[in-house]
Amino acid sequence: MIEVLFERGLCLPRHGLWLDPWDARPVAFVSHAHADHIAPHREVILSRGTSALFHARIPGAREETVLDFHQGHAFQDATLTLIPAGHILGSAQLHVENPDGSLLYTGDFKLRAGLSAEPATFLHAETLIMETTYGLPHYQFPPTEQVLRDMVQFCQETLEEEATPVLFGYSLGKAQEILWALGRAGLVPMLHDSVFRMTQIYGRLRADLPPCLRYDPAKLSGHVFICPPSVARSRVVQGIANRRTLALTGWAMDSGSRHRNQVDAALPLSDHADYNDLLRHVENVNPKRVLTVHGFALEFAADLRQRGIEAWAIGRDNQLELGIVAPPTVAARIHAPVAAAHYSPFLEFARTGEEIASVSGRLRKIEILADYLSSLDADALEDAARYFSGRAFAQGDPRVLNIGSAVVRQALLALTGVSPGEYKAVSRRLADISLTTQQLYSGSSNPVALSFGDVRSFFSALAQTRGPLAKARMLEERFASITGQEAAWLVKIMIGDARIGLKEGLLEEAIAQASGEDADAVRHAHMLTGDAGQTAKLAITHQLDTARLEWFRPVRCMLAGPEPDAVAVWERMQHSICQVEDKFDGIRAQMHLHEGRVEIYSRDLKCVTRQFQEIASNAGAITASLILDGEIVAFRAGRPLSFFELQKRLGRTDEDLFMKDEIPVRYVAFDLLRHNDAPLLSRPLSERRAILDTVHLPAQILRSEIREAASPQEIDTLFRDARKRGNEGLMIKDPASAYTPGRRGLVWVKLKKEYATLDVVVVAVEWGHGKRKDVLSDYTFAVRRSEQEPELLTIGKAYSGLTDKEIATLTEYFLTHTISEKGRAREVEPQIVLEIAFDSIQPSKRHGSGLAMRFPRIKRIRTDKSPSEIDTLATARKLSI
Repeated sequence: MIEVLFERGLCLPRHGLWLDPWDARPVAFVSHAHADHIAPHREVILSRGTSALFHARIPGAREETVLDFHQGHAFQDATLTLIPAGHILGSAQLHVENPDGSLLYTGDFKLRAGLSAEPATFLHAETLIMETTYGLPHYQFPPTEQVLRDMVQFCQETLEEEATPVLFGYSLGKAQEILWALGRAGLVPMLHDSVFRMTQIYGRLRADLPPCLRYDPAKLSGHVFICPPSVARSRVVQGIANRRTLALTGWAMDSGSRHRNQVDAALPLSDHADYNDLLRHVENVNPKRVLTVHGFALEFAADLRQRGIEAWAIGRDNQLELGIVAPPTVAARIHAPVAAAHYSPFLEFARTGEEIASVSGRLRKIEILADYLSSLDADALEDAARYFSGRAFAQGDPRVLNIGSAVVRQALLALTGVSPGEYKAVSRRLADISLTTQQLYSGSSNPVALSFGDVRSFFSALAQTRGPLAKARMLEERFASITGQEAAWLVKIMIGDARIGLKEGLLEEAIAQASGEDADAVRHAHMLTGDAGQTAKLAITHQLDTARLEWFRPVRCMLAGPEPDAVAVWERMQHSICQVEDKFDGIRAQMHLHEGRVEIYSRDLKCVTRQFQEIASNAGAITASLILDGEIVAFRAGRPLSFFELQKRLGRTDEDLFMKDEIPVRYVAFDLLRHNDAPLLSRPLSERRAILDTVHLPAQILRSEIREAASPQEIDTLFRDARKRGNEGLMIKDPASAYTPGRRGLVWVKLKKEYATLDVVVVAVEWGHGKRKDVLSDYTFAVRRSEQEPELLTIGKAYSGLTDKEIATLTEYFLTHTISEKGRAREVEPQIVLEIAFDSIQPSKRHGSGLAMRFPRIKRIRTDKSPSEIDTLATARKLSI
């Protein structure tokens, strides 16, 4: 059968042909013109309708092969045929025939008859690759005609009540389907600008475009308004005083859809195949093998296998499983009964996480998560929100799991029986321990239901267990009773990295939608609690106003934005007198003192008191109750030492008496977040600092010195003075600023000029991690020993500074210029010259040069320089301190 590969998109390697890839590729088939299916490819194969829409969305020159439907096209040794997909105008399925066999790729498709797109057809193929957005039996849509009648009735009744019907549908496809249905009923709608632009293109391709008007707020009365869901909260919609809103989406089949979308009504109108259409398409195509993508790909593939059909899910979290003997034709068996599905609360959590990972749109991620969270009770909601944030325990809970990849590896080896070599091969390919878990372990044949309470108890027991072997045995026993998906998600939470594109802001918005609370109120409460689980519980119980800054529950640090020079700083601060402090070369730390107890928390909110017990002991002399923000700095003879010195004390779980004497530290306080019973976050910085200045501090607890600057020249002078004192640079702050935990605003600025740059050559590369696991993104580089001696000596390693496009280009280069390969690392030909910026250079035994850069970052690729022109060891030594 035709070989299929998945690497951030589907590819037919025999032809180098990509199918709706996520990234720009040399040659790609584009099934339709929705934003998540198009990219600036060099050469594209597409239908006539998609070509017109593609040009509207991504203008510019490209090589296009535009095919009519059912027109065979010779491509290398294959024949390509496009057939209608029924999704939107121009949407196409791709049929491929070559000496290896035949394949049909559906893209997004719909079998139900529509009004604005060509009706879908099918062709027989040995391999069927199909999207499964609605791949659960729950999603069986009512007849389209019935839905459209209900929609028209909603509009007519709303107009009769002298209100404005507002219909939400995506600007390309759904909006035009709505338009055609309204046109049949004699209604002339107004279209949002984005809908109007797409509809104009439809009008050039079809002669039967119904009458419509561009949105004009002065003339909206008496018209239906069609707009995309993204503007639902905009002033355009919110400004319509007397309105009734209707969401048109297949997700309206889910309970709580109206609440989630915050509309008056919701109807299940979709441009995708429902569950019955998915089964019918498999039956029509009669393939030997089905590969499922998007949505409920795992579930639908499992469904088909239970019906006797060879089916496997592919995607970011589900690598393609090939080499399986396909069964006989399946048309006669497609209606075989399906076994009852295993239900587990934690499995539903895992499936929701994978669905979130499978979509790229921000609003869709929020929609999926909000719908899921709204189905949970308060306790389960608290756990789910916390786990989605990548934490096993509540913020402020001192327990830690101490689970690393080695412990998970040991459990999987014992559980699955795979050899260490097999494990290593899979782990190296996927570069993600949770994906490796799911790939190697398919799950228990008779899994038990796993509740959130079970997960809490498991994490608690795991935190109390000492030693990696005992922890590995616990993991093995837990995994043996649950599904592979659940095991993978336990791993994601234990290592604190869900990797599903669910950023903090999205989680906060989903909590707001699920609870019906204001998003700003959720964000404010989360800022104070620092814990997504507690925030979610407060939101669902409508107690957000009870969130408080508490003792020994650290909040995230307020962040500063960088500026390159004093002039930029002065412009940022709007030419007003600003508060200036030295930027210390240490680690950010928050200190809580209350009723004789002292705890110190690092920037990532971990308790580090035991590592710096001398600071805690000294702080115990302070009589006031305080929450301080400051910096731990290595200090000797009244002068700060470099971070390289302090680094020797980091990572130790307990205080080291020898290190304490060798590298003494001080705590430098520069802000006050709470004083006795008074929270100070909302007070101006000048007031917070004035209160801090009244607190008596012991000699070992320092206070940052405040200076003022009234011009860029004064800022520059203060910067040079700070560097002479051994500090990194300056912090420039607005005296009127409130303290906003975790936010990087415009009121705090850091000026930390690059100390210098070196031109170096790349000598080794490694595969990245997470979203960069498929590219060589970690670069080890070297300088020359001297002008006369060309020997290369390593001096550092960096992975930040280049664009995704530059990394992809370098990956292709390094793959063809590899000298040797070991594990995830490659020694490469020393040809690529980089300019590296850094903060400082210190002696180090890690590198051949005897030096190491602090915070190296790639400034640019020096295509203008050859390896013979890179800097020497002598130059690097001059820049070291």
